[in-house]
Amino acid sequence: MEDLELISFTDPLLKKAPADFNFEENDAKDISEKLHVAMVKTGGIGISANQVGLDMKVFVINKIDDMPGKTFFNPELIGVSNQTTIMKEGCLSYPGLWLMIRRPVTCALKYYNEENEEVVEEFSGIPARVVLHEYDHMVGQNFTMRASKLKIQRALKSMDKKVKNYKRKNSNVR
Repeated sequence: MEDLELISFTDPLLKKAPADFNFEENDAKDISEKLHVAMVKTGGIGISANQVGLDMKVFVINKIDDMPGKTFFNPELIGVSNQTTIMKEGCLSYPGLWLMIRRPVTCALKYYNEENEEVVEEFSGIPARVVLHEYDHMVGQNFTMRASKLKIQRALKSMDKKVKNYKRKNSNVR
């Protein structure tokens, strides 16, 4: 398998739940390594397999604070806290788009590691947010589906304004 590249946000693969990861047919360590490389290369804190064109339930997240980087095969969300918080989020599939998204403060996830061992783990704070963001990709959703049309329109308008300002500032540089 060669280097993985992001697919377009219009690709239908991003709008459907990926197939379960098959440990017998796929090399889990290789997939994990390739996803971590793609995540770092694209500047992400997490990336899911379907974002790079792989139809399989797996995502990775980078090291966050004291938590090491992890790979999640066939994740299943088993619980979230009632307490929520709103923070700015972006997504590698939507470069330059930032939205204020409400998410639970903690979550619990059942998943399998590279050795096909079941793990049940609770996450809180930023790690929970990243896990929940990537988990959305596992069910054919993305962060824009958690924002109102008005929020998205405002964010796009802000992004357009930044692009125009950048172009204006750099058009005089020779």
